[in-house]
Amino acid sequence: MKKIIVWGIAALWTIQASAQEGVQRNFSMKPGAGKETSTGVVESMQDKFSVKLTGRALFDAATYAQNNASEQQIGKMNEGVCVRDMRIGFKASYGKWSMRGDVSLSNNAVSLKDTYLQYSFEKNNFVRAGHYTVPFGLSSAYSSAKKEYMDEPEANIYQPGRRIGVMHTIYNNPLWFQYGLFADNSALSKSTDKSGPQGYTAAGRFVWRPVMKERYGLHVGFSAIHVKAESNNGEHARVLYGKGFLTSVDKRKAVEIDVTDARWENKFTVELQAIYHNFQLSSQYYWSHISRDEGKEYNTGGFYVSARGIVVNPADYKYNYAGSGVDNPDRKNLELALGYGYLDLRDNDALAGSYIDGFEKAGKMQDITVGLSLFWNKNVTFRAGYHHITVNRYQKEKQKVDVFQCRVQYLF
Repeated sequence: MKKIIVWGIAALWTIQASAQEGVQRNFSMKPGAGKETSTGVVESMQDKFSVKLTGRALFDAATYAQNNASEQQIGKMNEGVCVRDMRIGFKASYGKWSMRGDVSLSNNAVSLKDTYLQYSFEKNNFVRAGHYTVPFGLSSAYSSAKKEYMDEPEANIYQPGRRIGVMHTIYNNPLWFQYGLFADNSALSKSTDKSGPQGYTAAGRFVWRPVMKERYGLHVGFSAIHVKAESNNGEHARVLYGKGFLTSVDKRKAVEIDVTDARWENKFTVELQAIYHNFQLSSQYYWSHISRDEGKEYNTGGFYVSARGIVVNPADYKYNYAGSGVDNPDRKNLELALGYGYLDLRDNDALAGSYIDGFEKAGKMQDITVGLSLFWNKNVTFRAGYHHITVNRYQKEKQKVDVFQCRVQYLF
């Protein structure tokens, strides 16, 4: 299984290197040998190879208000600004083959984002190998710049993010299925002699669309993941979860657990998404079961519900069949979003017997959210958001935090 991943990624990088040389040839072709489209895509008329540059920039500003319990437990949160994300990349295609490369520059660090090779048997049936988002729940259908709020609901911490792996996607109008096998997070930055034995993730997301028309529809979905716990520098495998106060400016944690005696984890999510003209409703429920040494376990869960509507310059939401999500409008539309989120990282049964190291920040977190998004055009979006957050850490007084933030983002 691991050998398949290793050979697949090796092939990916080899083909990427060849493709980059092809891009250079396209940009230096003789007059008449190629053409540039209105979208900036350079195409070779001889071999039908095309490449497009991509990028994004997200700038956030935030301020906070806390009660006394919050300041005593985590200190005073600092207002300010940050570069939430800045990316540069490319997309390329040649016949049934396509490729993407993406790197992020934020917090004075460079990180790899979507970088993969894809082969399409048909438009609705393709295989992908590389580094990209693991299919798990509705949140995996959206990039950070296209989600409903500036920060994801707290329960979305169960989404594992990007991993190196191989994935297959197939769908038609009523059904959509995506599944894959992935290495653990350490595979991106550490050799196995430094990280110890690697874990792995097997994941799948299934969506059924009982009704889906041009202006209205409903989809329900189910996702499941099995994770072999990750190791760190030869230490015991572990599972770590932590969530901040729904902001990227001050990143201190609201709740956190570190399961240092983990063996494996099973987690599941059910999702619902409905659209009706300029109104959209979505919700997810998550459940996680961590198997620990000596037959012990640790169970957590959470959910969120979100409703949004285009209130100025109304337009219909468009369903995205390829990703099983909803596309944002892009013609000076103002959107209002309301949400409620809940996360419980405290397993009272596991904690009742004795103190467990790494669980002093275990607790419950919930929030009420109001968001405004002005989709000026397909490239520029302005956002503002408010969160009222309460946190109940294990055997601690309740924290209350209010977050006010705004964002300017540009995509191309």
